[in-house]
Amino acid sequence: MGCVYSKTLSRKSLLKLIDKRNASTIIYDEHQEIMNMVLSGSLCSSASTETLQRSQREEEELLFEDSRVVLSDETGSCTPTNASYINGFKDPQAYIATRTPDSESTIFNFWRMIWQHQTEIIVMLDQPEENLYAASLWNSDEESLLQVGQLSIKKFRAHQNNSSFQILRVLITHEDGATLNVNYFLFKNWQRQGLPPSECHVLDLIFMTRLYNKSAVTPESVKGYKSPIVVHCSDGLQRSMVFCAVDIGISSISIRGEVNLYSIVSNLRKERHNCLYDVNDYTMCYLLLHYYCMFYM
Repeated sequence: MGCVYSKTLSRKSLLKLIDKRNASTIIYDEHQEIMNMVLSGSLCSSASTETLQRSQREEEELLFEDSRVVLSDETGSCTPTNASYINGFKDPQAYIATRTPDSESTIFNFWRMIWQHQTEIIVMLDQPEENLYAASLWNSDEESLLQVGQLSIKKFRAHQNNSSFQILRVLITHEDGATLNVNYFLFKNWQRQGLPPSECHVLDLIFMTRLYNKSAVTPESVKGYKSPIVVHCSDGLQRSMVFCAVDIGISSISIRGEVNLYSIVSNLRKERHNCLYDVNDYTMCYLLLHYYCMFYM
């Protein structure tokens, strides 16, 4: 038997749930039930043998084979990544969730992935000090080029500054002359450990990415629908997946007038192995949806 609140909630029911004195206990029990689910699917690792020796990262390296992003090149060879396709509210593969690149090879594959999917929206949820390689995603000198295989990456000055995030414009140019304009959202107030960010700051980020995604110019040619939003953080499992879960939940509330976070997260865990394993992240999803219902509707 499922948790009493592991069901679809109307806006009113969601508000009542969060306002209950025992809300934290209810959410904890619900999360535990999700964690205890036995998931089917073939697992693979994106790690080398050397990396796997670092046991604290083993879980971060495991991915489901059927949702894993695999890059191809002109020779027909394939390169597996630590990235997963994530289905949206209605659209398949609406997002790609991944870990922030932390080496020259993963930076190389990151930009290959962006180009292959013609992605126009990237969201980074890292603190700069968490990953020294994050700055190497582009050349730090204004409008200087970073050469990544057949691609040249040029970062321009931030064209919009918010109190909690920046939007950078990045131009990718292929050696054949084709170009891709990317809007890169850099969220500044979300630490992997410590106090969570303000709900309004996270929701402002989500709604700004939605606005930019609506005006994206890439043809819906990658399997017949709009290119995925790429979301990344230090492990690709927590903050990135909170972003996806809440974005899906907002769509459900705005279109259907109801949401089932239990179902959303259960499905996400079938696509991104071990994601949202921390009850604090699950709780944050509820709080963000509660805040949305209170102040954005």
